[in-house]
Amino acid sequence: MHGAGPCDPRFPPCAASPPPRRSEPLGTLEAAAPRIARRSPSADPHSTTGGRSPDSGVDMATRKNVTGRFCSATAGMLVATAGLTLAARQRRLEAERLGLRRLELEEAASRRRALAHQQRMHWELLTRAMDDASLAAVIDTYDKDIPAEKRRQFFYANAWYVNLYYLYEAGLLDQQELFGRLREIFQTPLMREYWEASRAQRATLDESSDERRIGAMVDGLIMELDEADTDEWWVVGTPPPAWEGTSSSGE
Repeated sequence: MHGAGPCDPRFPPCAASPPPRRSEPLGTLEAAAPRIARRSPSADPHSTTGGRSPDSGVDMATRKNVTGRFCSATAGMLVATAGLTLAARQRRLEAERLGLRRLELEEAASRRRALAHQQRMHWELLTRAMDDASLAAVIDTYDKDIPAEKRRQFFYANAWYVNLYYLYEAGLLDQQELFGRLREIFQTPLMREYWEASRAQRATLDESSDERRIGAMVDGLIMELDEADTDEWWVVGTPPPAWEGTSSSGE
């Protein structure tokens, strides 16, 4: 088996080689190329999502969830801030109220100290007047027909009355307690004589003053004592209604 050629008779005939391909015209290349199948609009996977991928709906829901949580957190912070602001305002108002109350108590204490000092000075001056007739003449406004000895007793009666007045003004006696003390000291004839002798002095007092109101209360009390048919003087008389706008009522 040597020297066999391509068309050796010992072998079947060789298959004919395909004829060489000719170059086809350029215009036929597109026709020869395989066509790409086009999808109908109904087969478009994005047609039901408005041109978005299916995952975009999930992203939107996630964003809405996050936004909702953020809004809830913001609302909670606003409520908490409002609560803190209200609590701070209430604390500030309470501090102001306590401050005002402290000032009122300090003012009342200062007033009591001033009244106590004035009471001591009044008693000291009356004591000197009772001990020295020449000093008593300085403040003696009673009728000169009244004996000097009795005028000295009037000074002492005035000291008792003024003492009760200061106790009431300082808030140490309320109106009912003051009425009871006055009812007691005006049992004696000398106190009633002093009261009648000092009527002209009380007429100059301001009608809205506490001293003028107390004077009117004593006038009514003495009248009730004179008209009473009982020896139980401690039950005679009825305290007047509580006065409004007095200096002692606010302490």
